[in-house]
Amino acid sequence: IAKADDVTQGATKGNSGIVHAGYDDSPGSVRAKFCPTGNRMFPELDKDLKFGFQRNGSLVVARGEHEHPILEELLQKGKTNGVKGLKILNQSELRRVEPNINDDATAALYAPSAGIVIPFEFTIALAENASSNGVEFRCECEVLDVSKQQDDYFHV
Repeated sequence: IAKADDVTQGATKGNSGIVHAGYDDSPGSVRAKFCPTGNRMFPELDKDLKFGFQRNGSLVVARGEHEHPILEELLQKGKTNGVKGLKILNQSELRRVEPNINDDATAALYAPSAGIVIPFEFTIALAENASSNGVEFRCECEVLDVSKQQDDYFHV
C-alpha cells in the first residue's frame, strides 16, 4: 500500500542509499541487532536482484585529537554490535586510503563493510521480486489506521 502513485516515492526518494555498517547504533537496540546482519545480506541479495550494491566502505573522520575519543566510542559500539573489520586509521593510514582528504583530518574510523545502493533501483528490484512472488500493489491509497485482529492478521 502506497499513498503515492509509485513505490519509489515517499521515503525512498529521500533515502541516501547508504548501507550502514552498524557502528553507530546503541548496543542492545533493534537497529544494533539488525543493521550488521542486514548489511551482510546485501551481496547475496544483489546477486539475486541485480540492483547495483557497492561495498565501498566508509570513514568517520576526526578533525583533531579532541575528536579521537569519539572514534574509539564508535569502534567499541561497532565491536559490541558484531560489525567486522572496523579499524581506526591514523593520519598517515588515512592519507593512503583517501589522499585528497582535508589537512585537518587526523584519524578516522574505517568500516569496510559499509556500502551504497541507488535507492530507486533498489526499491524497483524489491518491488519486481515481490510482484513475481504474488504481491499485489495498491498505489494512491492512504493508510488511515492499522489494527491487529484476533487471528494475528492486520486490518488496514
